[in-house]
Amino acid sequence: MTARSSLVVLWMMLPVSGVWGQKIETKYDHANDFRRYRTYAWRERKLLTQQNKENQELIDKALVSAVNAQFQAKGLTEDNNAPDFYVTYRGGSTIADSKSGHAYFANDLAWGVGPAWTNDTIPGSVPNVWVSMQGVLLFEVTDAKTDSATWSTLLKKKLKKPGKMPNNLDQIATEIAQKAFQSFPPKTSGK
Repeated sequence: MTARSSLVVLWMMLPVSGVWGQKIETKYDHANDFRRYRTYAWRERKLLTQQNKENQELIDKALVSAVNAQFQAKGLTEDNNAPDFYVTYRGGSTIADSKSGHAYFANDLAWGVGPAWTNDTIPGSVPNVWVSMQGVLLFEVTDAKTDSATWSTLLKKKLKKPGKMPNNLDQIATEIAQKAFQSFPPKTSGK
């Protein structure tokens, strides 16, 4: 597997149906009083994708817009001069699992599957390996006063077609933002 083929972003691969079957892990500082958060600003936004520069910018714009809409619906306001917290995201992919079988002689692959050989016994044989990719997207909230992370959510999903740009990017970004920020801000009693 080359590095290029392993670099994809989770939400670009969601099925058109909009059904989200990913895993979500959310953690936060239980001692933090999230009720004081009224304003936010964006910090780092990093994606590792196979997309060209123009598509990369479209993806970033769609994701930021969708998260902004979620925050505005919760009464939060973007303020780049004096935010209460910063929001960041990082996304990419990793190998979720892999399975391997016997290796095949290169000529057998051209004419149909023939006898199975092991990779150790036939020079030039092709290993029979199945790999699945898992996309990940991490959102993090950092307190502006303490500069410490106070909340994070990690989304993971098995990718079916890594590298394909979706036609319904805005809809997918909205679904991701809704899932990612459904429990933000957490209901805490504060200090």
